[in-house]
Amino acid sequence: MSKPKPSARGARIVEALDQFADDLEAGAPMESKYTARTVRVIAPPAAYSPDRVRAVRELIGASQDVFAQLLAVSPMTVRSWKQGLRRPSAIARRFLDEIAMSPGHFRGRILVTESSSTAGSRRGG
Repeated sequence: MSKPKPSARGARIVEALDQFADDLEAGAPMESKYTARTVRVIAPPAAYSPDRVRAVRELIGASQDVFAQLLAVSPMTVRSWKQGLRRPSAIARRFLDEIAMSPGHFRGRILVTESSSTAGSRRGG
């Protein structure tokens, strides 16, 4: 049984790969013949157990209700994470990662929100 003949594009790819293999074997400097790029990738968000969610919340000193507001989810959602009934979504886990990396920033966000709402109620009342 004979192998099927590659398409013109397939033949060009095979030829280029053969040339690349020859250059590697010869020890040719790859950067002079080929475009080399460094690509940065972001690790996938971490897994969050109920204890880990609670630990992140405690890092910023937030109640479950305030924590839910910060994450733009319902307090019921945070409770379900705490009880292990549900797992945080990928976007919530990414946000939890960010909070864990910079808890001071998010602690400050909560303080600003609380103080500005308090200041607003004093002015209006």
